[in-house]
Amino acid sequence: MDVWIEDGIVNVTFLCEHYTEEMIDASIKYRLELTKDKTYLMFSDIRKLKSSTCGARKRMAQKDAGKGVIAVAILTNSRIQEIIYNFFIAIYKAPAPAKMFTDKKKALKWLREYTERNEPKTNIYEKDFLLNSQS
Repeated sequence: MDVWIEDGIVNVTFLCEHYTEEMIDASIKYRLELTKDKTYLMFSDIRKLKSSTCGARKRMAQKDAGKGVIAVAILTNSRIQEIIYNFFIAIYKAPAPAKMFTDKKKALKWLREYTERNEPKTNIYEKDFLLNSQS
């Protein structure tokens, strides 16, 4: 698994076709070390992934797997997998907001828009107060 930060997004690329719980656990620990307790958007490319153990899937669903993740966009080659995943994610809560895509540009756009949609709203009086208090 390859993990790096680019343009404020943690990028994760699955390089193997099969993953185990131990492999997922190691990648989560590495990501947490890399991000140093800061929060990030995450882009996960799973196009090479063919299978994973039951333990690996359970490990990815644990709460600490989403620690420091604002939202995650997942890239796959399979339109069927995309539809099924997005259906189940609506029912079962992931450790962080997630959505699967077959188009990388759409995935990255969703991440950026997710941040914009979920930024705390400040009214005009609060903005004025904040600006004047910093002078």
